[in-house]
This record gives sequence, C-alpha cells and structure tokens, in this order.
Amino acid sequence: MMVSKTRKLKKPSNDWVIAIPSYKRTEILKEKTLSVLKHYGIEPQRIYIFVADDSEKEAYKAALDPGSYNKIIVAEKGLHNARNVINRYFPVGKKIVSADDDIRGFIEFSETAKRKEVPLKSLKGLIERGFKEADAAGARLWGVYPSANGFFMKNTVTTDLRLIVGSFWGQRNPGKEVTLDFSEKEDYLRTLLFYSKDKKVVRLNFVSPQTAYYKTPGGMQLNRTKENQEKAVKELIKRYPDYVAVNPHRKSGFMEIRLRDKTRSKTKTTKHT
Repeated sequence: MMVSKTRKLKKPSNDWVIAIPSYKRTEILKEKTLSVLKHYGIEPQRIYIFVADDSEKEAYKAALDPGSYNKIIVAEKGLHNARNVINRYFPVGKKIVSADDDIRGFIEFSETAKRKEVPLKSLKGLIERGFKEADAAGARLWGVYPSANGFFMKNTVTTDLRLIVGSFWGQRNPGKEVTLDFSEKEDYLRTLLFYSKDKKVVRLNFVSPQTAYYKTPGGMQLNRTKENQEKAVKELIKRYPDYVAVNPHRKSGFMEIRLRDKTRSKTKTTKHT
C-alpha cells in the first residue's frame, strides 16, 4: 500500500528506528546487515525493511527470519523513491537511522592499534552520540566517515559541509521538506538539501561502516551507468554552484564531485572523547 501522508509528532521522539531500503538482496541482507545488527544487540522491533513492490515483499518474507525485524513495508522502486517513502512513513521529527543492506561490520579509529582501527564497540552508543551531536549543533542530519580505513579517519566531530555517505546515517525526519528526485549521487543530494536548510551537517569521523561500494550484487547498481552518474553530477553543480565541484582525483571510473562551502572560510571541528 502506498504511503501518501506524513504524520507529525507534537514533540520529537527520544526513540529511534532503523530503516533499511533493499532491492533483490534477500540473502545479502540476512547475512550482512541483519546479522551485524543482531551482533550489536539492536532490538528487532526497531528494524523496518523497505522494498520495491509486493512481489519483493513476499520474497523477503520467505527468506528472512521473522524474528529479525519488525516490519517489511512496500515502498517504490528506485532508491530516491524509497527514501522519500521512508520519510513519509515515519512522523516528522522521528529519529531515523538509515542502513544499507550490505553492511558487514563497523570500525572505529584507535590511535594505539597497528592499523589505527578496531571493531566498533557499541553501535547503540554510536547512534545515540550521532543524534546528541546533531541536536547540539542544530542539525538534523548526521553521518560517519565514508571510508573504512583507520589511516584516514580522525578523532573528530565536524559540522561543516562534508559528504554524509549513504551507507549509514541518521536524521531527524524532515518529512517532505527534504525530497529526493534522483537516485544517482543521492547521498550527495541529501547532504546538500539538509546543509542548504540547516547550514550544518554532523559527521563522526572516527567511525565507518564496512561495505563494498558499487560492487555488491543487486541493489541500486543494477541501473547505475556512467551516463546517469554524469547527469547527476552536472545537475548537482547546477543546483549548488557554491557547494559542489568536480573532483578530478577520484579514480572510481565514474564522474566524482567534492563538497565545499565556498561562502564560508571557517569550519568547526571538535575532538571526539
């Protein structure tokens, strides 16, 4: 059943849920993200899975342990459409954590470890820290470091314009105020939509999810092409010329961009404790 209305909370909820958009990845979801959430003691009643259509819902119900999640909701095909349905499904102001379906773990920065990284100790602690930092900064969007490599991670929390990577992030649900209209580079689009409204996004640079960008079978990359990526990049540059520029140094094979607020010279960085 389609979700067409956004419910509103009279007061922001102190509780949070996890929303997982998934497409043709029943076994991957079961073996990776749901298994990881179970490892970290995330209660199944917090977990909502959003799928493309009724046939996908039946496939997921048949493949997944019913005790590993709360609900499977029919959204719409296309990642940006699924994200919009998620925002309409939950009340405005609700704390929502979005997780990709192919997360195999989390690491956190460690100054004393040989590779400067160790397995994340507490996922609940991370989520609660993310919302606490965002609320304190007056931001509605928070995220983590985009690359699971301790040598690049830092023991900091930032509030300037930086990519909030789409594999794992949290938001105070903005409802229809933040609506995505394309799937390619949707994490950049979402970051820019929130930043243009709040002038801040929070990033915890000491934690990163372990996932294979562009490589896991199924999911959004079934329809990913260089042409679509280039079209999305050009549209983002057109919409946000003060925030977006082409990044010629990335070697992914796709056109890449970087984010920087050209209207501001100072940024705020705090050390993680």
